[in-house]
Amino acid sequence: MTLKEIAARAGVSVSTVSRIINSPDDSFARKEVRDHVWAIIKETGYTPNQNARALKFGKDPSQEPSAGALACILGRARTIEDNPFFAQLARVIEQRALEQGYPVRHSYSVFDVKISAMPEKIESFKADGAIILGRFSGNYIGFLEQQYKNLIYVGRNVISADCDQIICDGYEATQIAMNYLIACGHRRIGYIGEISNEVRYQAYLDTLRENGLEYSRSLVSDCLQNGVGGYQGAERLLKTASPLPTAVFCATDIAAIAALRRFTEAKIKVPEQLSLISMDNIELSGYVSPMLTTVGMPIAEMGNMAVQTLIDRIQKRHKLPMKIFLPNKLAIRESVVNLNEGMYI
Repeated sequence: MTLKEIAARAGVSVSTVSRIINSPDDSFARKEVRDHVWAIIKETGYTPNQNARALKFGKDPSQEPSAGALACILGRARTIEDNPFFAQLARVIEQRALEQGYPVRHSYSVFDVKISAMPEKIESFKADGAIILGRFSGNYIGFLEQQYKNLIYVGRNVISADCDQIICDGYEATQIAMNYLIACGHRRIGYIGEISNEVRYQAYLDTLRENGLEYSRSLVSDCLQNGVGGYQGAERLLKTASPLPTAVFCATDIAAIAALRRFTEAKIKVPEQLSLISMDNIELSGYVSPMLTTVGMPIAEMGNMAVQTLIDRIQKRHKLPMKIFLPNKLAIRESVVNLNEGMYI
């Protein structure tokens, strides 16, 4: 399969396919076109000409490792559309893996493991290793270890598994968000997100306690960390919190965006009456109104590091399980008001 053949199947030009594959931020062309092109790449097994790539970068083609293949597994979501953060991360992984000669041939969710034909389907793709996106039930680790000799996990929570892990710490990100709200004068802070076995909720509780702030169960909405959950979480706060908090931390951007919609429907002005902060810094967070203040995670670096670390393990460049922690960074926009100054920061 060549770029020309992929372009013909996708109904676009060869240059469009090339620019989609090499786009550093996955922004070239409409999302529908990008997704269609990447689906064809997976389906057809396209791999860049490794000899040409080696010569381009001044390497000896005979010394380049033979091409392999990877799998990408969703831990928290049933489909990639359910989680924009992991959708962006998965695309980075697809791009970098393709560049390295280990294209992603198979993507699925851990929830699909229950399908009886799944082991045979996994075997048919013969991946050299797999990248797991997001925390998942420990019940699945045994199955995954049986199917893949080489595994790497990418997420916000450290997991109890004997595999390489790329972590952008959700506990630390929550602390950054909470401390920013407190620095802005907020003392009555709500929480929208999951509670059970969730480091973000624990960080929320710990930060309140460390700053001598009162905890109130009426300010906590235990809900899924997706759009539906965020909307329902905001609805619950509207019913149970009296008075409303001055600020709310949402466990994900997509939950915050949905909560923003519900608060707007209820005629609650953000940030004048209620400030919102979250984490992930997905692309959409900069396009809602008000633009979302959020703790960003280095998605490109997470994806690049995951691919390189997994390939290094496949090629036996390291043996011990590695835990690599990447930093979070606060992105200050429009959704938080500074109560100390009476102005938006």
